[in-house]
Amino acid sequence: MLTKYLYSISILLFFFQIGYTQSVNLIELENLNKNSRYDQSKALIESIDTLSFSLTEKARYYYECARVASNTTSDLIYPYELLLKAKRKVPQDSLELRFKIIDELIYTYLSSVENAVPFEDLVRENCTIAQHTQDATMLVNCHFYYIYNEDYDSKASINRSLKRLQLSKNIARKNNLIDLEKSIELNLGIVHDLANHKDSALHYFNILIPYYEKQEDFETLKDLYNSKGQTLKQSNQYDEAIYYFEKALNDFYPIENQEKMGMVTRNLADAYYLNKNYQQSARLYRDKIRISDSLKTVNAARSLEELETKFKTAEKEKENLQLKAEKESQKAQIYFLSGSAMILILLGLYFYNNQRKKKLIAQKEQIIQKSRADAILKNQELATIDAMITGQEKERKRLAEELHDDLGSTLTTVRLYFENLKNQFTESESQEVFNRTEKLLDEAYEKIRNMSHTRNSGILASKGLIPTLETLAHKITDSGKVKVEIIHHGLDQSLENSLELTIFRILQELLNNIIKHAQADHAVISLTAYKDSINIMVEDDGIGFLTEHTNKDKGIGLHNIEKRIEDLNGAMEIDSRKNHGTTINLDIPLL
Repeated sequence: MLTKYLYSISILLFFFQIGYTQSVNLIELENLNKNSRYDQSKALIESIDTLSFSLTEKARYYYECARVASNTTSDLIYPYELLLKAKRKVPQDSLELRFKIIDELIYTYLSSVENAVPFEDLVRENCTIAQHTQDATMLVNCHFYYIYNEDYDSKASINRSLKRLQLSKNIARKNNLIDLEKSIELNLGIVHDLANHKDSALHYFNILIPYYEKQEDFETLKDLYNSKGQTLKQSNQYDEAIYYFEKALNDFYPIENQEKMGMVTRNLADAYYLNKNYQQSARLYRDKIRISDSLKTVNAARSLEELETKFKTAEKEKENLQLKAEKESQKAQIYFLSGSAMILILLGLYFYNNQRKKKLIAQKEQIIQKSRADAILKNQELATIDAMITGQEKERKRLAEELHDDLGSTLTTVRLYFENLKNQFTESESQEVFNRTEKLLDEAYEKIRNMSHTRNSGILASKGLIPTLETLAHKITDSGKVKVEIIHHGLDQSLENSLELTIFRILQELLNNIIKHAQADHAVISLTAYKDSINIMVEDDGIGFLTEHTNKDKGIGLHNIEKRIEDLNGAMEIDSRKNHGTTINLDIPLL
């Protein structure tokens, strides 16, 4: 099963690598077209497989294919169909690419393709995109659609174009698009020339020629020279017209485009003819005819090449369809294998997770059972301690009562008898014996009396809670381990004896913990009595501890102290942090 899964993963990685390679090829195709290297683009197109492309990538691919076709063939139908494919593929939110595809449709194919998408629909769509994005270049292009669609047969048509060109120039200048601004000025010169505004046309041509010479844009310069030559020729300035036509033909490099060369040659021949240089004019007309014949030959060869290209394209499409069918089959197998592998993995994870949950539940049950057993054991230990203390206190009380009521009264009677005997003897020696015996009896009586008063709380009954605590604090301080300070308010009267004993035992245990574990230098016990409760705060400056990790298994411990506080219906709070000491707060009701 693992082998099949790894095989599926390897296939997916293989196709991912193929998809990545095809995306790189698409970027290379765009760069080749940008630099007008269409012959290399044609060769690259044959190696690109669009199967792994996204919709956006397919739209880009068909757009670039249309550019290659329109620049390498005279057929307009095939490039137009490619652009329509690109338009159908491009997502609605890819506004820049969508605008570019529609822009190509508007300029190149609308006037030449039958049953084309209406001009108004395409222009409306692109102008909507331009208004939405407020992109300066898009807004200018939107004006140019209407300018190129004008017939220029009327003054109104020319004025509309000039107005749109001025608006476009303002947009370009506002957005610092200098190249676009110069392109608009070139069109302004041409439209002024069409309107027979020769001075205005020459004005724009004259300011544009130095700019494009500086830019070394020789292709545009040749067009400018030809346009200026035409304007000068129509203004009867034949010598200057001939000068600029000659520059268009000969400056920088020969014109490669045969149609453009034929047009400029004919313009130059016309200028020579109008300038009455008939011999030179005739020679140029012969050159024009030779160029036209050559162009016909080239067009015939290009038509043959186009037929071969169409045949190869049809064969390529057939191969692509077969390859696509095979890849679809492979893709279905991959999806099936991948889906099966994922299902098996999910089932495995489900069973593993289920077993792990069962194991965790069993472990939690064991922890709960152990916690219950520990709680029962702790409660039993606490009950045993309470029972032992209660028994000890009862035994002390009984012993005290017997000492007081029985032995005390007996010794009192003995003392009376000795007093009677003392009155009957006068010898000095007997008197001394009696005195010693009397002294011993007094001492015994006093000791028994003290024992009786101490009762079940030992030193507490004779001294009280606060003095006993102060004595304990003094002893601990004298040991040099921890300095203990007792602070009390409102404890002028003694508490109920058993409550005093419980409080003393709790504080004794807390001080014991500070000595053993806290590594403290100083501890303070604050006792404050209120009308219906007593508050006790025990603070130390020791190393502190994490309360969730409190050790509950040593001695009575904090857990058992908390249990005693609960038995008194009180509350206990612990505030402790590492290296910041510990504060334990106890609230015990007096009612």
